Amino acid sequence: MADDPLEFVAKTAQDCIQRVPTIVLGSGASVPHGIRGIGPLSEYLRTHIEPENDEETESWTLIRTALANGDGLEEALQATVAPASLVEKIVSLTWQAIATDDLLLLQRVASGTEQLPLARLVHSLFQSTASSLQIVTPNYDRVAEYACDVADVIHLDGFVPGLVRRREGSDTVMVRRGNYPARSVRIWKVHGSLDWFEARNGQVLSLPLSNDLPDNFLPLVVTPGVSKYERTHDEPFRSALQGADNALGSASSFFCVGYGFRDAHIEPRLKERCQTQNVPIVILARTLTDEAKAFLSAGAGSSYLALEHCESGTRIYSPQIEDGTIIAGRNLWSFDEFINLVL
Repeated sequence: MADDPLEFVAKTAQDCIQRVPTIVLGSGASVPHGIRGIGPLSEYLRTHIEPENDEETESWTLIRTALANGDGLEEALQATVAPASLVEKIVSLTWQAIATDDLLLLQRVASGTEQLPLARLVHSLFQSTASSLQIVTPNYDRVAEYACDVADVIHLDGFVPGLVRRREGSDTVMVRRGNYPARSVRIWKVHGSLDWFEARNGQVLSLPLSNDLPDNFLPLVVTPGVSKYERTHDEPFRSALQGADNALGSASSFFCVGYGFRDAHIEPRLKERCQTQNVPIVILARTLTDEAKAFLSAGAGSSYLALEHCESGTRIYSPQIEDGTIIAGRNLWSFDEFINLVL
């Protein structure tokens, strides 16, 4: 490592960014923009779920008790087999909570009162010869989509353009500008999106987001719990997972923001690529989860850089400094300040 840790971070990060990384966004990338995380979402569900029969009441009482005892939302939901009617309530209220936050963010982005560091990164990456960019995320919100719009780049998420949008299917949409393919960002939303819905007849559509759930439609978001991995075998999740797997499997580098390395749809692929092929990876986090630290120690290869908050600034980890070292007075773990350094 260079004598100056700040210089080391800048050089390592720039090497990763110059490779045009596949970007992985976790909930920590959305929380700074007012999208509630798992804690506030748990509280919202606790105060808004109203069971309607004995079976729902019994299941929800167990879940509420687990939450009150300090269990995480996913732990609490996985520990109880909830009836389908209660699962539907959980899904709808999860959608309502996140959609409310998302629409408020849209207003701030549109008015220019809130800046998106992801937009700056996307814009910068397309200053190279790159013609496409891949984003993989388990988030339902549309922070990635807004960032692409601000960066003036087309984004594609598996649905054809329009207002009442149907799935691409096997005919992948290709956007052209003049005689050449337009620069575009593929966003692989492995757990669904706020604007994906399923009609009661099974038809899957993407519709403009509003404050209220459209009549006779169910949100296509995969919530934590026992149904999480069952639902992902269905469309459009299956195609999103296949696309994400391809994006992760062909990445020249990875850039992870606020991702906790807890998702079985993403983490194994990251570990495989970094461990066996030494693909460079940069990780930003408010607090590195135990799973993220386990990844660094056992699966990140020898080309990683991780940054997290500490009381005096930022703690950084790399193969050269496995126990970490502190850069005082700098919040480099923050996406915004990190981009200021790198760009």
